[in-house]
Amino acid sequence: LVEDAAHIAELKRLAMDIGFRAPLYTATGWHSKGGARLPQDEVIPMFGGYPEAPWEQHREKLPPSSHFFFQRMRNDAAIGADLMPAPAGDGWQLPYERYPFATCEMGGGVPTGLIRRPIIRPMDVYAMSLVELGSGNNWLGYYMYHGGTNALGKSSTLNTTWCPVRDYDFQAPISQYGEIREQYRLLNLLNLFVTDFGSILAPMEMVESETVVERCDTESLRYCMRTDGEGGFVFVNHYQRLDRLKDIQGVVFRTDRVVFPPMDIQGECCFFMPFDMPMGTEVLEYATAQPLCRVGHTYFFVEIPGIPPVYAIQGKVLSPVRSGLDAVLQAGGVNLVTLTWHQALFARKIRGDLCICETEDLMERDGRIAAASGNPVFSYYVWRDDRFVLCRAGGDRPAESLPAACLIREPCAQPFDIPEAYALYLNRDHKREQAWFRLRVDSPRGFVVIRDMFDVGQLYVDGILAADHFYDGRPWRLPAKMLYGRACYLVYSAMEDDFYREF
Repeated sequence: LVEDAAHIAELKRLAMDIGFRAPLYTATGWHSKGGARLPQDEVIPMFGGYPEAPWEQHREKLPPSSHFFFQRMRNDAAIGADLMPAPAGDGWQLPYERYPFATCEMGGGVPTGLIRRPIIRPMDVYAMSLVELGSGNNWLGYYMYHGGTNALGKSSTLNTTWCPVRDYDFQAPISQYGEIREQYRLLNLLNLFVTDFGSILAPMEMVESETVVERCDTESLRYCMRTDGEGGFVFVNHYQRLDRLKDIQGVVFRTDRVVFPPMDIQGECCFFMPFDMPMGTEVLEYATAQPLCRVGHTYFFVEIPGIPPVYAIQGKVLSPVRSGLDAVLQAGGVNLVTLTWHQALFARKIRGDLCICETEDLMERDGRIAAASGNPVFSYYVWRDDRFVLCRAGGDRPAESLPAACLIREPCAQPFDIPEAYALYLNRDHKREQAWFRLRVDSPRGFVVIRDMFDVGQLYVDGILAADHFYDGRPWRLPAKMLYGRACYLVYSAMEDDFYREF
């Protein structure tokens, strides 16, 4: 983190001198309550936020995060607060109004630390991202989106005082070993929307609710609007990390020209709904469903859990509307398709086609549609000629089910000395009891799981630290291919009641 506008400007000049020419140049905009000191109009300040703060060195539950409330404030000075110097005393204030609202570090998860070990739930990530979108964000940038593994070296960790040596999984939407997590599917709802409707949303201003919702308020409705003065979207968040919000019955949203039907907002949900939204030659007066994407003259929506999908178009109210792959509603010159929540979570745009497989996460690999799980045989639907068509990948035969690797482990004496730097993690501030195991797997397929309770675990493969883990209440998953045919040893230290936990 650099608090020097001249330094940032010089870095940009050096980059341009050696040929790094880009349409936009950015820099992190947080640093203190006044924002980072950046050269005006030379870079776009980028912001972020996390559902937890694992860099804090205490074991208390944090107060409700501001990122679950709709607000105009972009700057979160709490990010990396353990690394920031004291703010300057000259009253510096970053002129936010000069720049579009953009994020580069919305927390797709958070790391697990020695002192704080939060468990990130999928809705933690989705609700926070939707709230930022409603609050005016036009650039969804996440950190991390795909977890990773730190290389071994002198500077291999984010912060050696509290982070693991190798583990940089970050509880991200895609794990460090490539597994898809539920927040990946949830964020895809937003990614599809901004890809197809971003040009409509981007010029819209954020309009706050009439009532300011305080941080500890679990009863008031959290909502806002983004509008260009004619059409727009109503955003609602009914989720707060680690807290339960009171259900609200019979909510009626009103804009200058549109009145939505009454709806009950209950459970853990967050969503947005359009009003006066252009759809080709038609105008959608309102919908109590969330817009997802479009293909040609077909507009796809998501049924919001607990709210019946209703559409008002051409002066008519269409209600209730059935959801599902075969539920195509024609209105003027457009089609409306309302997907179930589950179907939308598995919807992917691949080469311009909307594809849905309700059991696999689809992706493009070597020019073909493939399953992220590696399953070679699966069925999926693709939208063609105004309907979903069933397709099959890998032939008509069911995939041969091969068992995942079986983990075999044997208690053993410590087989070798480990570097002092790694032993410090096992012992922390005092010598802790340790347990050693020899590990073997019978195949390289799938994952193996360590279910023991411990403080810090380390896996050594052929004498080298290959993985480590700070226990947070969940099983430790390792790819079998990492262990197959190798000399593998597991060591972990005894768990004590000296860290923040959510289990």
